[in-house]
Amino acid sequence: MRGCRTPAPPEFLQWPQSVSKPAGGSAVFTCVAQGVPEPHLIWLKNGKVLTPGDNVKLTNNNSTLAVTRITSEDEAIYQCIAENTAGTNQASARLAVSLAKDLPDAPQNLKAVPLSSTALQLTWAQPPAEITDGIIGYVLHIRKLGEPDSKELQEAVSKTTFQHDFTALEPATTYSIYLKAYSPLGASQQSNTVITTTLGGVPAAPSFFTKVLNSTAVQVYWELPGKPGKVEGFKLSFRKVPQADFQGPYVLASHVNTHTIARLEPGAVYEIQLLGYNGNGDGNCSKRLLSLAEDGTSAKTSSDGDSPCNCRQEGEGSMAGIVVGIHIGMACIIFCVLFLMFGYRRSFFCRKGTQDSWSVPQGDEANHLDQRNGLSKEGVAHPPEAIELVPQVRPTPLN
Repeated sequence: MRGCRTPAPPEFLQWPQSVSKPAGGSAVFTCVAQGVPEPHLIWLKNGKVLTPGDNVKLTNNNSTLAVTRITSEDEAIYQCIAENTAGTNQASARLAVSLAKDLPDAPQNLKAVPLSSTALQLTWAQPPAEITDGIIGYVLHIRKLGEPDSKELQEAVSKTTFQHDFTALEPATTYSIYLKAYSPLGASQQSNTVITTTLGGVPAAPSFFTKVLNSTAVQVYWELPGKPGKVEGFKLSFRKVPQADFQGPYVLASHVNTHTIARLEPGAVYEIQLLGYNGNGDGNCSKRLLSLAEDGTSAKTSSDGDSPCNCRQEGEGSMAGIVVGIHIGMACIIFCVLFLMFGYRRSFFCRKGTQDSWSVPQGDEANHLDQRNGLSKEGVAHPPEAIELVPQVRPTPLN
């Protein structure tokens, strides 16, 4: 069995070192301690518990303290407290902020413009020659808006460069950017911060549905996009078929997903179209034909995909197809009626002509004919020899 370890108070293996840094620079303090049990580390600033912030970070189980974008407020005594159940130990270091006159001034007039969906261009003013001589380069700091400083990316550029392109960025994404100038003594204060969004495509055609509320009103509702910020709003318009002009559009906010259209004509057919828009323009539209004579939810939405919205022309094509279908159906009905009428008349005239040309035999002639046709007087059938039609002979009148 392993024996129990004897408790031991904390001992420092590495102490934080005092440093002097220029404003705008960075400082790192390291504090490593051992003991039994393993000690816990706490940092103090001028005797008060240090609270991490935008420019103050604690990492590696609080063994590393990093101070970035140093200002005069960061000048202080930083104490590392190591403690466990066996005792407490402490070490301290001082951060001095040098405000050297030789530090370059903050870059001026930083501007950013989007070049494409994945690129931004940064420009800034060229400082006077006497200041440029003391600059060894610039560093651009960029991060997505809303992300922590730990996600910040940096790009160094030449002292003779006053323009830089950021590439391989994300489409339709907003970035926060600032700039610093560096000399051998340290960094300048940061420039003004610019907020810029990369270009992006227009919104895709939204999927929407309609529901007939009554004979004069219809409710339109649609799905909101999964990623906020891609759509700034929606435009809803409608027209009575076959009219060419649309009414509207009704401009709706990006968080709205339903709208009721009222005061419509009972029993009429309407075409409804919906599209999303953002800073890059109007997106492709979705549309449908709806009859107010229907009840319930209409059929599935059709959309234009990646093609430009041309809802009116498709609607007119659909109505033209309906009209052609109606004409074909009426022609079929008329043809059938005429066929039946002419067939009936032909049968009638044929039957009438036969009756005028032939008479039914009477008396002996009838008996003779019955026998020839295979019928006896008792009505018993015999195999027929032949069927003979006897013409009626009219008597010639005597003079």
